Amino acid sequence: MESIDVYRGAVPGRFGGNSLGGVVHVRTRPPGGDPQVRLRSQAGAFGTRQLSASVAGRRHDWDGLVVVDYSRSDNDFRFLDDNGTEYNTGDDEWAKRRNSDFGAVRLLLRSARHLGASRLQLSHTQDISHRGLPGIGNYQSLQTRLDTRRGISEANLFGPLSQGRAGYRLKLFRSAERVEYKDLLGEVGIGTQHDRNTTTVIGSRLEGNALVGPLLATAFGGARHERFSPEDLLGPLAAPASSRRIGLTAGGEAEITGLAGRLVANAGLQVERLNDDVVDAEDTKPTASHLTRTVWSSRLGLSIDLGGGWTGQAHAGRYGRPPGFFELFGDRGAVMGNADLVKETGRNLDGGVVYHGVPAPSGVQLAEVVFYDNEVDDLIRFIQNSQRVSRPHNIGRARLRGIETRARGVIGRHLHLEGSYAVQSAENRSPFSFEHGNDLPGAPRRQLRGRVGVDAGHAALHYEMSHESRHFLDRANLQPVPARTVHTLGARLPVNDTVTVAAEIRNLTDNQVADLWGYPLPGRAAFLAIDLDLSLSGN
Repeated sequence: MESIDVYRGAVPGRFGGNSLGGVVHVRTRPPGGDPQVRLRSQAGAFGTRQLSASVAGRRHDWDGLVVVDYSRSDNDFRFLDDNGTEYNTGDDEWAKRRNSDFGAVRLLLRSARHLGASRLQLSHTQDISHRGLPGIGNYQSLQTRLDTRRGISEANLFGPLSQGRAGYRLKLFRSAERVEYKDLLGEVGIGTQHDRNTTTVIGSRLEGNALVGPLLATAFGGARHERFSPEDLLGPLAAPASSRRIGLTAGGEAEITGLAGRLVANAGLQVERLNDDVVDAEDTKPTASHLTRTVWSSRLGLSIDLGGGWTGQAHAGRYGRPPGFFELFGDRGAVMGNADLVKETGRNLDGGVVYHGVPAPSGVQLAEVVFYDNEVDDLIRFIQNSQRVSRPHNIGRARLRGIETRARGVIGRHLHLEGSYAVQSAENRSPFSFEHGNDLPGAPRRQLRGRVGVDAGHAALHYEMSHESRHFLDRANLQPVPARTVHTLGARLPVNDTVTVAAEIRNLTDNQVADLWGYPLPGRAAFLAIDLDLSLSGN
């Protein structure tokens, strides 16, 4: 991973999607450069093992990168089982998590080369995982399994036009995911199940931009075809009823600079035409329906250099998002789809200031304060019912307001500090009395994270703390997940230029905590890792 860019508010059109909270753009390490070979081995509590290897370099005119990751764990940690009686502590007992093991392999292939003034980039990611599903609530399954295979391929061709005053980017992509859910004893889902669901997406996107004075104009268009094919492996041998979605997208963005480059304003508009042929195979008699809809999205943004390293930013936008096939038809036992979902729509508003410090051995490197205020109609949210099964539902109206802060700095070269704090009000504004004014499911009001690191050159120590306040799993706010605080302590010791040893203790105080879905997380756990950097640039 090279960097992570966070775009709050309305999603820029070049990312090809719409969402409530923005987008996180993960930039992976580019292929090529000096030859490098890196190995990492990690072992720790609950039978956890991880091995990763990466090779990067250049051969002839091609840059290349290969990454292989393997991980497995028994994941059989102890947790406090209330035996289904939340308010009776007399029958609470310590139990070991069963059927919670997993194994996973990831392969990443990337290559690139120049074609004249243009550049061609090819990539493929393959994921294979095999895991147990430990059950619902206090009932633990013994044999329920979930297997996933996912492949994502992408080709990008981009380059300059008109002596660098214009440019283009062409992208072709394909993804395929096969999920097999096997519950032959009816331990998790409704009755015995052995299902295989396959989702494939294929598409293209063309983008062009041109610089005209202070104005950068961008136009883009794209098409994609999605298919969802469910199979009941315990049912009659009939052709599976598939659902499909054909989407056509077009849009444009304009960015203009002023005040000698200190002011940047941008605006974007996107329209997406969707044609859905949907088959609800969960009915006793599968039913087919056709739906055509148009989804509009727009955004306005402003950024101004305030001087002294400070920048002011503000965004406003409207968006629409139809439910995905997993939200409509997915079935993983404890998580099921809902074929009655409709698209969510909303408006985004956010603004704040950010400070970027100059590189220095001591001082503040980053400081940011941002507020947001979003209103959503028919918000799609996963909600857990009384049987501990989570299904997505449309929440008629919701308003999410909050403030996010973060900072990072160095004191005296060796002491590194960073932290973030977020407070939000995620309010359900549906007209129904039992939920109006309640917190939205899965929305903690406060989140706090901090990290302190001491780097002495020959060794490094770090301490991390994360805290999330209580939140709820249901609309009526009757199923709470208690607040959680997790402490982590770690150390890193470079043995030489090639070998580095690292150790970490997670959940240092052995708190019994749960994740956002209410499922128990491990207590105290220790891990040891060895990194080898076999760079060949010096040879």
